[in-house]
Amino acid sequence: MSATEASQIDTAIDNLNPLDAIPQSGETAEGVTLVDANFSNDIGLGRSGSYGKDDDTVGAFFKEMARYPLLKPDEEVELAQSVKQMVDIEQHRLDLCEQLGRIPSKTELAKSLAIAPKALDRCLYRGRKAKHKMIRSNLRLVVSIAKRYLNRGVPFLDLIQEGAIGLNRATEKFDPNKGYKFSTYAYWWIRQAITRTIANDARTIRLPIHIVEKLNKLKKAQRTLKQNLQRNPSEQELADELELTPVQLRQLLQMRRQSLSLNHRVGKGEDTELLELLEDHELRLPEEQMNEAMMSQEVSAVLDEVLTERERDVIAMRYGLTTCQPHTLEEVGTMFNLSRERVRQIQSKAMRKLRRPQVARRLRGWLT
Repeated sequence: MSATEASQIDTAIDNLNPLDAIPQSGETAEGVTLVDANFSNDIGLGRSGSYGKDDDTVGAFFKEMARYPLLKPDEEVELAQSVKQMVDIEQHRLDLCEQLGRIPSKTELAKSLAIAPKALDRCLYRGRKAKHKMIRSNLRLVVSIAKRYLNRGVPFLDLIQEGAIGLNRATEKFDPNKGYKFSTYAYWWIRQAITRTIANDARTIRLPIHIVEKLNKLKKAQRTLKQNLQRNPSEQELADELELTPVQLRQLLQMRRQSLSLNHRVGKGEDTELLELLEDHELRLPEEQMNEAMMSQEVSAVLDEVLTERERDVIAMRYGLTTCQPHTLEEVGTMFNLSRERVRQIQSKAMRKLRRPQVARRLRGWLT
């Protein structure tokens, strides 16, 4: 490094706490803009139904991303070395913090690393700038991977952001000394972040990861069998392909069904909620409620005219006429301090009275 370059770095970090410049695990690089103008036509930006009100935001992101060119191989290695050095310093700081039982000062950290405090500042500054540049220059890769997971229940912008988190993690973990291209290594981190957020957030009711993986295998098996058989595969063929029993396959197909909110708006103008169109099977018609009230009044009148007070109470308790909950002979006996046999006798006597022709005619009309 030239003396002029070192002087410029020193000036830039004079008022910067170098430990604050170390990104924590899972933290995205500050100031990274998730955009790329080159992909706007490929993904159908601006077409009806693509992204709706987010079109302007996505378009602005794409235009901004075009400002950051791709890295050359030697430049990529140089930046990765700076990032790795910064990450190693952060790991050393964590180890030292555990040993001391407190956060070490900059002087203590520099002494532990056998370097000058100013050199420590330069390493951290270069590492942070290198990490930002690697992330910005590889956001095209994030968009390229995110395009493959459109229409999976997660907005496109969210896919890009989750992919950027994976890219951030790949930048921290990449080791340029192993000879691999950074894009090859970062691909798996980006893809994992995107697929994991789809598994967690795409459904109203979250499914466990292992179930999501089985559903993905099911989808792949359906596609493969349809291509090979030139028709839709049967349940038995799918079960054989996935090495599942028919019962397990049906359970898997049931879990694949998506939940739909009752507040989901439907119709041409989307001015009606789904809840307004669903029938409430427990809601009774006014005619039914009126007939039930009239029948209850007629039965009560017949019981009052024909039976004694005790007989009426026993019949009402046995058949749940007042509580809608029938009771056994033993329960009724406990309530009236009677034996089970005595309750049965009272019930039999009351039923004989109610079966008289003149009484039965009054009640028979409500049974048809």
